[in-house]
Amino acid sequence: MPGATLHLTHVELLAREAELPRAVREALERELTYARLGAVFHDLPFYTNIITMMLGYWLEMPAEFVPFALKLHRYHPDLFAWHFLREAHRDSPLLTREQRLSIASGFFAHIALDLEIHPLVNWCARRDVLLHGGHESHHHRLTEKYQSLFFHRGLQGKDIIGSHRFFSEKSVIVEPPPFFRKNLGIPVVRWATDLLGGFFHEGAPSMRQFASWLRSFRHFGFMVSLPPAGRNSERLGTAENRRRYYENAEFSFRDFWERGYRRSVALLTLASEVFAAGDFSDASREAFLAAARISDLAYPPEVGLPALEAHEPALEATG
Repeated sequence: MPGATLHLTHVELLAREAELPRAVREALERELTYARLGAVFHDLPFYTNIITMMLGYWLEMPAEFVPFALKLHRYHPDLFAWHFLREAHRDSPLLTREQRLSIASGFFAHIALDLEIHPLVNWCARRDVLLHGGHESHHHRLTEKYQSLFFHRGLQGKDIIGSHRFFSEKSVIVEPPPFFRKNLGIPVVRWATDLLGGFFHEGAPSMRQFASWLRSFRHFGFMVSLPPAGRNSERLGTAENRRRYYENAEFSFRDFWERGYRRSVALLTLASEVFAAGDFSDASREAFLAAARISDLAYPPEVGLPALEAHEPALEATG
């Protein structure tokens, strides 16, 4: 999937999108923290232990297998999206209507970006396995890193990684953001676990588990905001890596992101219409699912990418 930094910036850009319904735009602007949570909601289970994650990345190990994260991306993601929208509409003493609309908007923005960009990430990862060897999940992480790096360079002149703003603002997805202790008292922890339990039942996370993901995401925000992370981005943001991951004769990442942005506007508009009408009948569900076209978020259909041919792995990568 696209990296967390890209999902967070994506939803911030949508908060200023004039084509979105006014209610959605105002919810994103006023409750941006909740929109950020929605924007990374599918990926939170990946944040189990930031030290283990970092070590695995630097040692080029396969990414950690996280069954519940795969469920969120692959187990009837269309029906889960409908469930999420219905629960977001339902009155709750834990969150205001605008907060629930904001988190749902971030959630659907994540879906749209995954559907449009994930095929490219998967393609690049498989290409690099063929060319260089190694594990596809590691190349997957590298692809996400570099695509986010060059996207932010084009947007604001430099990567968001290594900036204090990432820790103090951008990676704040709940208030107050936990760091040392799990905070089960944050209202959205109860709201989110009730929502997940209503769909996944016995396989859903407990409040303690969900709170631990929030804390680990905060640790991630701290680690990647440190100056060494910024210097690493500067060092690796070479023309060669730009050609390899971002723009070349075979693809332009910006084209994929722009499709994701347009799809986000369409999907958020569609979801907001259901949210405003409050019609969750079977007929409304079928109409929504047909229009939304939500498929497997981890492996959506690949469109417009060349076929990959097998290559001999590079000797230095295989030992």
